[in-house]
Amino acid sequence: MQESQVSTDVLLRERDGEILIATMNRPERMNAMGGGLPEAVTEAWLDFRDDPDLKVMIITGAGDRAFCAGADLRQNDDRARELGAQSAQALLDAAHSRQIRPSFNGNNFGLWKPVIAAINGWCLAAGCELAMGCDLRIMEEQAKMGLPEVKRGMGAKQTTHKLFFLANLNIGLEMVWTGDPLTAQRAHDLGLVNKVVPKGQSVEKAKEVARQICRYPADYLHYHKLRLFQSIGVPLDYAMSLEQRFAPQDGAGYRQGLEKSLSESGFEWPA
Repeated sequence: MQESQVSTDVLLRERDGEILIATMNRPERMNAMGGGLPEAVTEAWLDFRDDPDLKVMIITGAGDRAFCAGADLRQNDDRARELGAQSAQALLDAAHSRQIRPSFNGNNFGLWKPVIAAINGWCLAAGCELAMGCDLRIMEEQAKMGLPEVKRGMGAKQTTHKLFFLANLNIGLEMVWTGDPLTAQRAHDLGLVNKVVPKGQSVEKAKEVARQICRYPADYLHYHKLRLFQSIGVPLDYAMSLEQRFAPQDGAGYRQGLEKSLSESGFEWPA
């Protein structure tokens, strides 16, 4: 059963049980990051993080052309013309020098709940970084993803660091050096996306995966995402020792969730 949740014009929110579906809603601008959309996405991310009744978040784009085409360059250009290039650059430099602030792209690794990207079209630049900031990616067969910043004399940022872990160093360098987009099938073959689905089916597939995840204890989901990222780059013996010190089954929530999921599957505990 679905229930509506407060939405903004640029980001639609839908609550489906324990799942939050956030839809970037600027189809006339290919869901580009402008017009208040970055702030709305971050607000939804924080609300999801802090809501104990939500387990999984899905993020997608409105329409059938784009997931997100990146920054709204037209808006940025208009702003630069209004301010003058020198003043616009000074504002940009000031923004980059500020201390760390809440950000989906920059801080999702501190969110120990699952987030799924349903990539339904062009997924470029900041949109590609947003998708890589998610934990799972489901991509429609006609969609393409890439980091074209080099073609504009810019550099890709933030979660491009995750490219090495999702694929490998040479693929990451190919993407950022050529700026050429990848087809859905090649992105899947390289490990950048989990599943490729027919056009129009990314959100439904994401819901299917999310419902499966929601069957399991939240403590278990949080524990394994946290441990996975903590184990990156550390010696194996240290990573294994973490498992012994913080076992998920020690929590009451784990036992309750396990009993619930087993009951739904028809399992009965022996007398």
